[in-house]
Amino acid sequence: MSELIMNQTEHKQVNLFRSRSFLMLWIATLASTLSMSMFNFLLSWYVVKGLGLEAVLGIVLISLSIPRIASMLFGGVLSDRFDQARIMFYSDLSRGMLAIVFAVLLFIVPTLPIWGLMILAALFGTLGGVFEPSRDSILPTVVNQDQITRANSVIQGSMQVAMFSGPLIGGVMISFFTYTTGFIGVGICLLIGAISIKFIAKSKDASEARTHENMFKELKEGLQYAWDSSLIKALFIIALVVNFFMSGPLFMGLPIFVKNILQGEAIHFSMVEGGLTLGMIVGSILIGWLNLQKKRGLVAMIFMGVLGVLMFSFSQLPFLWLAIFVISLIGMCNPIINIPIIALLQEKVDQEKLGRVMALIKMAAFGLGPLSFATTSFLLSLGIEINTIMLWSSLPLMFTVFILFILFPTLAKTD
Repeated sequence: MSELIMNQTEHKQVNLFRSRSFLMLWIATLASTLSMSMFNFLLSWYVVKGLGLEAVLGIVLISLSIPRIASMLFGGVLSDRFDQARIMFYSDLSRGMLAIVFAVLLFIVPTLPIWGLMILAALFGTLGGVFEPSRDSILPTVVNQDQITRANSVIQGSMQVAMFSGPLIGGVMISFFTYTTGFIGVGICLLIGAISIKFIAKSKDASEARTHENMFKELKEGLQYAWDSSLIKALFIIALVVNFFMSGPLFMGLPIFVKNILQGEAIHFSMVEGGLTLGMIVGSILIGWLNLQKKRGLVAMIFMGVLGVLMFSFSQLPFLWLAIFVISLIGMCNPIINIPIIALLQEKVDQEKLGRVMALIKMAAFGLGPLSFATTSFLLSLGIEINTIMLWSSLPLMFTVFILFILFPTLAKTD
């Protein structure tokens, strides 16, 4: 406990960007996100191009995503019981070693069976899922409370850059070298992240670890805690609605929209996609620069409504340049909604239950993605145009804002 107190005292004396613990956490987050993005790209391209098995790509990606989502809940329990830095370290270390072992296997046996790829993807996803709840739980212990919003903006903005850069770096590696080199790069990236975590001051003294409780009992306790809190329920609803009605219609539907509605080519899709990514980065920088401390619940609700209006407008746009502008604004809204939500949870939730609550929110973000993709695909198969799907998806975003004002009025007053 004395180490934690000394760590918090240190934060009062240094700027956010001069805090060793925060910088190491930032590097670890950057390395973890970049490696996951690279791994996803390399694995996908290996299945499609290396093996020529496009039809089974979805199965392999499901093997990666579903275990990752499931392990987040148990990762939240672990982060509430044990030292979060140690959990993050072993997550990065094990994934780094797994990526390097896979690279060696590719060097020895260039054509690996699909069942082997599915096992690899499931292990990588499971080990990666426990990282995020611990990262979100440890952040409030390495920065001052009035820096939490700004710290999250740095973390979230960096994650957007890493997710965008991963496929680019992976593509360069396999263009000039081999798949083996690419997966070794993933492993090295994760090992760098693991080393950086060693320089983060411990978030929880070993003697405080609560190992006597049953894991499923603690999971149920965390779910009950979230259910009893009107603030958490309101923030959870925002996460659910935003991610479900954006993931499929907007993120998956974007290339279809560019091709069918804007009559564009690949270069036009890259411009629209770039506008979305740039907007997310600008939004993260803006929210970090403002470092909001007041009415963050109200800000999240307002921009959720703005997001709905922008999606409605975007679905009706016939011109490329206007679509790029509006999609950039949509991208800006995303971190302006998400970062205040994360900061509020990190400040208001009991530290002993923060890991489980953050895992629940993350599951709402990641878990609804595949369901949203499936729903959008089903609607497209019925012959419904993507712009119509986008239009109707924008309405729940706007409608939910009014519901939140009525059912959870305290959210608008929460700082």
